[in-house]
Amino acid sequence: MRNDRSLFAVALVIATLATPTTCAGEPFIKFWDDLHLFSHESTRDPYEERIETERHDFTQSTDTVGQGVVQIEAGYSYFYKDKDEEIEGSHTTPETLVRIGLSDDIEFRLRFTYDWRFIDVEEDLSGSQDLIWSFKLRVTDQIGWIPESALELRATAPTGGSDWTLDRVAGGFDYIYGWELREGWELYGSTGCSTDGLGDFSLLPEEPAGDRFMVWSQSVALGIELTEQVTFYSEWFGLFSHALEDNYVISVYNVGFDYYLTQNLVVDVRAGVGLSEDSDDFFTGVGGGYRF
Repeated sequence: MRNDRSLFAVALVIATLATPTTCAGEPFIKFWDDLHLFSHESTRDPYEERIETERHDFTQSTDTVGQGVVQIEAGYSYFYKDKDEEIEGSHTTPETLVRIGLSDDIEFRLRFTYDWRFIDVEEDLSGSQDLIWSFKLRVTDQIGWIPESALELRATAPTGGSDWTLDRVAGGFDYIYGWELREGWELYGSTGCSTDGLGDFSLLPEEPAGDRFMVWSQSVALGIELTEQVTFYSEWFGLFSHALEDNYVISVYNVGFDYYLTQNLVVDVRAGVGLSEDSDDFFTGVGGGYRF
């Protein structure tokens, strides 16, 4: 029943957004005229703008990579938590995200990572997470108060290691939106929902395959272009579980920098702190992205 409600929520978002209206002669819903993938001609040069990655902060970008573009993102993160004098440290890598542009406004995506968790008084855990595959759709351009936005529709495949796999398919969505406040300043955020936390190791209960639950997410961030090569962001995000015996509230504040080596190559660094009892006390990470 909970999975049915999640699928209904996804369908409701799509039905609300995918109304084929026009504005000034252009499709209001950006991906609408891209649904005929083999007959739609590209009208956008994705290399006019520099690379935009998803990996450095929780809130994703509102852009897709563009037709014919392949973009690979990867990195490493470390998480630290001290709860009731039980110290827990976790490492994740390669945090791989492969993005393939099917059209100007639609892309296909694959996510994969491997996790190691070391706990003082318990057995260590390690293994790959379930593979996440998804489609990302550009929805709107910014028009007045209407934000630039995108929608990601996600699902998992039960391919993970025994410590992390759900042994079933999970699904969800992430709606991303942003406003350019002034040149070089952008306010953006995201609202999402998933079944079983999409198998993310940090969101799973002790018995991942045994519990069925929902996770809602919300974020808000401010991005600032400091120089032509350096951007900075400041972000808050929250994750809220439902239907677990012991529900959790994760609240995090983090900051990070992107450094653009070229138009097609960027590296990043980030760090954050937990604001709630269920959050990690501290985390940090490095990574980057390349497109071709």
